[in-house]
Amino acid sequence: MATSLLAYASFLPSIFVPLTGFIFPAASIAFLLIYIERDNIA
Repeated sequence: MATSLLAYASFLPSIFVPLTGFIFPAASIAFLLIYIERDNIA
């Protein structure tokens, strides 16, 4: 059971590495840019 679970989860690094490397930083930079460029922050 554990070996089949590990074999099934072997594709997860190819999903999480680009996700944490590109998508999360791009989303946070876009959110901060929109937040900074707003007229009324308060």
